[in-house]
Amino acid sequence: MPASGLMPKIASRWVVLGGIFSLSVLFLLLRPVGPVNSASPRQAANSASQVAAFYSAASFWNTPIAPHAAIDRNSAGMVSYALSACASNAVLANDDAWGMGYVYAGPESKLYTIACTTYCAGDTIVFPIPDGALPSTGSDHHLAVIKGSQELDMWEASYDRKADRWSAGSRTVTSITGWGANCGEREHCGGAVAAGFAMLGGSIRPEEIAQGHIDHALALNTPATKSGYIACPATNTDGASDNPDAIPQGARVQLDPAFDVDGQAWPAWEKTVAKALQTYGAYVVDTSGVLALYAVSDVNPGNISWSSVGMSKAPSLANLPWSRFRVLQIRSCN
Repeated sequence: MPASGLMPKIASRWVVLGGIFSLSVLFLLLRPVGPVNSASPRQAANSASQVAAFYSAASFWNTPIAPHAAIDRNSAGMVSYALSACASNAVLANDDAWGMGYVYAGPESKLYTIACTTYCAGDTIVFPIPDGALPSTGSDHHLAVIKGSQELDMWEASYDRKADRWSAGSRTVTSITGWGANCGEREHCGGAVAAGFAMLGGSIRPEEIAQGHIDHALALNTPATKSGYIACPATNTDGASDNPDAIPQGARVQLDPAFDVDGQAWPAWEKTVAKALQTYGAYVVDTSGVLALYAVSDVNPGNISWSSVGMSKAPSLANLPWSRFRVLQIRSCN
């Protein structure tokens, strides 16, 4: 099953650009997320002033953590082993290599029959893909294509220009307005991320940083994922560790809401991320070489650039208080 290739070699960090957002960024918030000539997705939105959300308002991605949510009895052990122990290399994966590549298909986009090369169910998937669409450049080669209410997720996406042919190690079509996983709870299915979630679930977008708040749970990767255990709402796992303190894919973690985020000498973008981790938390979605939160890449047409919102690529998250996280009560979905 697909596993993140996010590796420890991502050691260099760009300096985060500070400053006030320009009027051009405010203009970007008012334009469609996709290209002007593409079909707009029927996305759920909390209000007209907010960036439209991926997946339904009832999705686990878009549901805040309840006050006094139950904490798992092994929370401290999992936080120590799977988060704190990996914190020195923690990163926001928004770069060209490990960010989630995504693009909107328009009426002019060509239909392709996408060949499957690794995890195949014998199905045929035909989907429009815009000319010049680019997957992430890391070993996962993630690419999501949105057309109307449908989302095509590809892992190890590859385009053969000479043959004009797309293929992928796995490819799944799901709904951008749906539940946020590739099948129902306690059903088992794979996808472009190992936990079986829709690929864009939890990914941070530049326009969310620009608006100053993220209104959904985030997607977390760690090297210390538990082998053979699927935590609801995940539908699959590639967990690799037999350590009793490894964390299952599908587990939800939360930054202690009592932690004083505003009192930290952090850039504004990092405070926005931290507050989302307090309100919505993050789901463990994949196994990786470093501790990381997923974000989208900005290489495709219609993507707002990270630089336009004052951010570098692959900024460090090592100074987040990883020891102040807790794991919410885990339910088995094996």
